[in-house]
Amino acid sequence: GSFILSTPIITYQEIKEGYWYGPRTYCIEEFPSDTYKTAFILYQFLAVYLLPLLTICLCYFFMLKRVGQPIVKPVDNNYQVQLLSERTVAMRSKISKMVVVIVLLFTICWGPIQLFILFQGFYPKFQVNYATYKIKTWANCMSYANSSLNPIVYGFMGASFRKSFKKAFPFMFRRRVRDSSMTSGTVNAEMKFVATEMTQNELK
Repeated sequence: GSFILSTPIITYQEIKEGYWYGPRTYCIEEFPSDTYKTAFILYQFLAVYLLPLLTICLCYFFMLKRVGQPIVKPVDNNYQVQLLSERTVAMRSKISKMVVVIVLLFTICWGPIQLFILFQGFYPKFQVNYATYKIKTWANCMSYANSSLNPIVYGFMGASFRKSFKKAFPFMFRRRVRDSSMTSGTVNAEMKFVATEMTQNELK
């Protein structure tokens, strides 16, 4: 679907010779008329920004709705059912926070370049200069940064991601596991010693 939506963007790209501190070859957009250019800018805004934003919001909405449904319907004041319900609420809270962060990151990272393109296409007095070139470069870098930020968000906020990461790179956590096993072994030894003493006292 993404490839099909991107075909118009490929269609209007052409190789042009230019000069910027020496001769350069550029891949730039060339349109048959201003009408095509306006239609293309609107299409790009809808296909690249608005449609993905609405899609992830809709998908995450259904995901949160599914997660929020109780697995077991509480019949009485059963402790296990209550504990399961509390875990479901906690899980939904964590996932909700992660969803909000991901949607906000997408909106913030992709927003500048889309607003810049709209401003460039529909503002009659827009002038191409070095300042606007730097702004557009920064806005493009912001959009690229979104792809690198998402794994960090999943890593910090997703427990399953952290477990999978530890499973994939166990050598990074061996010392930690060894320390925890030694601590638990010491605790177990102390508990056995206390239990033995209590038993001996009872026999006396």
